[in-house]
Amino acid sequence: MNHLFKRKIRRYIFAVIMLFVAGYISVFIKDTIDARNPEVSLPIIKVTSGYTSVPTAPRAGYEWEFGVKSVQSPFLTSIDVPLIAYDALPDTPILVSFSSPVEQITIYQGVGNVYEGKVFASEFEEMRYGINTPSSEGVFVYKVVAQFSRGKIVHYFALDVKAPHNIV
Repeated sequence: MNHLFKRKIRRYIFAVIMLFVAGYISVFIKDTIDARNPEVSLPIIKVTSGYTSVPTAPRAGYEWEFGVKSVQSPFLTSIDVPLIAYDALPDTPILVSFSSPVEQITIYQGVGNVYEGKVFASEFEEMRYGINTPSSEGVFVYKVVAQFSRGKIVHYFALDVKAPHNIV
């Protein structure tokens, strides 16, 4: 009886070890596949201004850890990212969220310039107290820097703030 009990214990221990090995191999394979095409596997941003959803803001760069492999893209400025200014109302809350848990989000705001159909900002200021659209009308560019446990992602988006009677 004692010999049968030891054999069962060994089998259970072996089964548990094999489960851990299979789990590790699965994670390794997933990270390898994700590292080959990081644009698909990175967290997705969602931006809303009031009740209006801003279409997906362009990703302007990232640093990401895929298990043992680190992948980095160049970080672009707002001039290099094709931005479209979407209509927004003054003093409206801006909500930024991601499809994965975020450790820290920092949002910067800059006065937008429009040149040859491109929207960009040359200077940004960190929004520290409230993330609302400005009370004055104009085009504003926002830079979102999101820090995750596995890396960092930067996005830009632009809003054209207009009084309610000026929105077409």
